[in-house]
Amino acid sequence: KRWKIGQPVLGMMGAQTFAKVPASQLQRKHNIPFLPDTAPLGLMSLTTGLTAYAGVFFVCSRPPRKGETVVVTASAGAVGSMAAQLAKTTGAKVIGIAGNKNDFLLNNLKLDGAIDYKSKDMTLEEQLDQACPEGVDFVYDNVGGDTLDELLYRIRPGGRIVICGAISQYDSGNLNKVGEGKKVQGPSNYLKLAERGAEMKGFNVMQYMHKLPIAMIFLMWYYVRGKVKMTENIKEGIRSFPTALQSLFTGGNIGKTLVNV
Repeated sequence: KRWKIGQPVLGMMGAQTFAKVPASQLQRKHNIPFLPDTAPLGLMSLTTGLTAYAGVFFVCSRPPRKGETVVVTASAGAVGSMAAQLAKTTGAKVIGIAGNKNDFLLNNLKLDGAIDYKSKDMTLEEQLDQACPEGVDFVYDNVGGDTLDELLYRIRPGGRIVICGAISQYDSGNLNKVGEGKKVQGPSNYLKLAERGAEMKGFNVMQYMHKLPIAMIFLMWYYVRGKVKMTENIKEGIRSFPTALQSLFTGGNIGKTLVNV
C-alpha cells in the first residue's frame, strides 16, 4: 500500500532488471529543485557527493584553506572529482591525480594542476615535485599504495591526509585476509606523520550522518552557483554492467558511472 505502480524508488538492489525486496528497504525518490533527476545517485548520494563533502570538510582537524596545496587522488572519478571541486571552493591550490585525464581535470574541473600517473614521459615523483615544489598540506586519498607513499613523503608540517579508499588494492584479493602473502600494501612512509606533526584519518560517511543535512545544503548551493558539477558516464542496458564495473578499477571512467537498465 505504501508504493504505487511505476513510482521511482531508491534501494540497495543488485545489478538486475527486476528485483524482489521488502518494501521497508526502499526509499522514495524525491526530485530536488534545480538539480537533475540523477542527483540522488551522484551529486547528492551518500556514496558520492556526501562522501566527498564529509572527507573535505568534516574528517580532519581542519579543512583546506586559502594558500594551501591540496592533492586529490583518483580525481577523475565520482568521489574524487567532487572532492577536488569542493576543495577549490576553499581557495586552496588543488592538484588532481588520474590516468590520462589531464584535459578533464584542467579544462572541465578547472583544477590548478594535473598529474598523469600513467605518463611515459615523467614519473609520478617527478610530476609531484613539479606540481607541489613546497610539499602538500591536504590529501584526499582514494588510491593508497605507492601514490599514498609519495604523498606522505611530501606532507608538510601540520598537513592532513584523509583516507577515503584504496582502489589500487581492491583487486589484490587480499582485503580482510590474514596470513603470509595476504597483505594489502600499506604506507611505508607513515613516519613522516610524526616527523611533520601531520595527521592521517580514515572515515566512512555513515560516521557523519548527523552532519549530512548541512552537507546537502552546501552541495545544492555550490551546484546552483556553478561551483561544482557531477559528470556522468551513463551506460545503456544491463549487459553493459560488467564492463562499467571493471572500468572503476582500471581508470577507464570519468565522473559517476551509471547503468540505465
